Amino acid sequence: MMKDWLEIVANIAAILTAAIAALAYFHFIWGERARRRALEDHLREEALLSQDEGRRTIIHLMAYLSMTEAEVLRAGFQSKLVRSEPGVDDQGRANRLYFRYDGEDLPRRRPL
Repeated sequence: MMKDWLEIVANIAAILTAAIAALAYFHFIWGERARRRALEDHLREEALLSQDEGRRTIIHLMAYLSMTEAEVLRAGFQSKLVRSEPGVDDQGRANRLYFRYDGEDLPRRRPL
């Protein structure tokens, strides 16, 4: 009798463990998607409204989007619509990183 109860409890525990793991995974994926979309939306708005093609540093994006540096970097590098560009110093060395929106829905700027 006790063996049957233990087997039932063990099976329920295994099912609950799998369900909780699946929920945690989907929560993680949903959070990453939300951060990527927030980054894309912000950079798109910056590209539409600014005169500098909407290039923004990680510090700017961290402050505006309330994300950590790691979250901004992960979202920027995972996105197909965001491009990274190096900023260079006087000696031609890369010393900062910019992200900018590069989607097809932006009007193309004409060269001067």
